[in-house]
Amino acid sequence: MPTRWRATAAVLVCAIHIAAFVPTIGDWSSILINDFAPQARAIKAGDLPYRDQDIEYPPLSVPVLIAPIYVDDSTQGFVDGFMWEMLAFDLAIIVLIALALPGDTRRVLSALGIYTVGLLILSDVVLDPSLIDTGPLALDRFDLVPTLFVLAAVLARDRGRSATWSGLLSVGVAIKAFPLFLYPALLRREISLRRVAVAGAIPLLLCAAAVIVTGDEFGSAISYHTQRALQVESLAASPFEIAHVLGASGITTGVGHGGFEISASGATAARWISVVIGAALYLAIVGAGWRSKTSNLQLVTALLTVMVVFAPVLSPQFLLWILPVSACAYGLSRENLVLLVAILFTQIELQNYDGVDALSGAFVWPLAARNVYLLVYLALVATPILRPRTADRAPSAGTASPDSSADPSEFSDSPHRFRATSPAEFQPCDL
Repeated sequence: MPTRWRATAAVLVCAIHIAAFVPTIGDWSSILINDFAPQARAIKAGDLPYRDQDIEYPPLSVPVLIAPIYVDDSTQGFVDGFMWEMLAFDLAIIVLIALALPGDTRRVLSALGIYTVGLLILSDVVLDPSLIDTGPLALDRFDLVPTLFVLAAVLARDRGRSATWSGLLSVGVAIKAFPLFLYPALLRREISLRRVAVAGAIPLLLCAAAVIVTGDEFGSAISYHTQRALQVESLAASPFEIAHVLGASGITTGVGHGGFEISASGATAARWISVVIGAALYLAIVGAGWRSKTSNLQLVTALLTVMVVFAPVLSPQFLLWILPVSACAYGLSRENLVLLVAILFTQIELQNYDGVDALSGAFVWPLAARNVYLLVYLALVATPILRPRTADRAPSAGTASPDSSADPSEFSDSPHRFRATSPAEFQPCDL
């Protein structure tokens, strides 16, 4: 796809996002008003993020969270500034997809289209915004920030930029920890491990130094997550919620760790079963991925999905981790159509969130449907990795592959290897 057409596509899609999101900037947001704004104001006044404010995210999240308070220290000013900040990261993702995703016009436009539709649905812009009493999800959370670095890291890995992809992924880890679990996927067939290690260590060492020098301590952020119970929106909570709707007793919800959690006999066991299943499937996909010729985008999509689906906490904004990567990996395909349906049911569930206290059917059934579609989506993206066709398996060591769809990074990083002149030649088809 010619550069001028890529730039044109970026401008047009950015315009769509600006038209959709700018009118929502400044909308009421519980987490911004009650959590992030007071924390930012306190940190600006001298509080330490972890010792005094119990920030639950890694150190590099702190600049992202508190930056708007230095522009306007009023609560409404912070809300406005934070949403503008997140809109900037949304537009950066669009520009990254438009300019850096290899492939033809169809691939780039389908990726931009899937990302846009999914983001607008998840952010209650497409359905009925009047039913949601808070700002758009994409703008009142900061999950687009680490997601930008994850997508940039994968695209840099495809171009054989060892230090670049590792540094980008490490920055994502320092903002929100989940990108750490993507390193095994991107390390496969990597030949410059020293550069990867050095580049990846730098952001994390700087964060650790900042915590130590300021006299802060990071332990509270770790203990916070290990103590969380089974969240109402998680996959493992759905059986309890359905049982409650069908008449079972002894199943209630309670507020804990900033959200609603399931209180029921067996909830703790279900939480750990979910974690164990997720860990086992994660390891299976990593192992199978190392032996396959699955693209980096597809492998990362599968790993992100496993982490989201089987996590004991499945907040709606976690789907933002998957959406842009999946859009680039699969374009207009059945995988992404299923993902969009899961996102649609997520938004329906959010529009009925006032039923969470009593676990009413209006809340439980859309949530259960969302979780079923996420399982279907996981099966679609994981099965080709776990059970690849013979033609899709990686060749044995020392055996040249006749398949021109091989990972382009295998031809990079070494002056003695052939470097592809057109990365698009090595990309899988949209479908």
